Amino acid sequence: MTSPRISALRELAGEAELEKKDFVYEATEQLRRFLEANRDRLREIGPIKLVDDEQDYLVFEPVDQTWTTRLTYQDPADNEWYDEEQTVDAVSEVVELYNLADILSWFAEAARDPLNHLVPADELAAHESVAETTDEDWQAVLPSDQQETIAAQRLWQLADAYRTQIGDQQKQALREFIANAEEVLTRTGDLVLLEEETDVLIMRSDGRFETSLDLSDMPTGTVLNDEPRRLGLTVTDARTIADVYDPTDILQWVTDALAERYPTVDFSAVYE
Repeated sequence: MTSPRISALRELAGEAELEKKDFVYEATEQLRRFLEANRDRLREIGPIKLVDDEQDYLVFEPVDQTWTTRLTYQDPADNEWYDEEQTVDAVSEVVELYNLADILSWFAEAARDPLNHLVPADELAAHESVAETTDEDWQAVLPSDQQETIAAQRLWQLADAYRTQIGDQQKQALREFIANAEEVLTRTGDLVLLEEETDVLIMRSDGRFETSLDLSDMPTGTVLNDEPRRLGLTVTDARTIADVYDPTDILQWVTDALAERYPTVDFSAVYE
């Protein structure tokens, strides 16, 4: 039989893995937004050597949107250490290799010491010529229907990026709401937020949720080991619920459930 300590450790590992994925995702989105917001400035600046020391090496190429890093390894054939540069295209890979706070700090350090962080002038001139060809003016020579297609693609990308950003903010808001509501939830008890024939959602007094939705296809650790209050329901947390329900709807259901349970309470009143 598996000991309770081992079971708890495995559950902790599952939670840690989910938190790691959540952290990498949010850090990736933050760095991507930073690069997008400063795209024109970065192209004007050109390649930046963010860090170059014994431990770290990272160069950002704003035209190609690529990162050059250095892999240090020991060759088993001769036991010698070698450095090998590699190019990384995905922002998520960079975030996994380097701490986001360090990356942003290196940008700030580059401004304080540009001579040691910007490429030499002759190299920069070559990159500037490439950057000029990427300017939006090149679209003027294209047929009008192709220009419209490019514009539509750009608009779709912007809408999708902002939709993702708003979704992330809503998920974070729901997690913060549950964390702040734990104390009062112990007094109000469970709240039935949604009760339909095929869709039930309960916010428990311990800050967990119970749902009738099938969560078997979601990552390991999504389904918690807590006993549900109702048979046939699955216990999970705010992070998962924010992925399957709209957080704005959930918060509206909370206020509706409270108004229905306590019809005589003035919810606009503030108590110290």
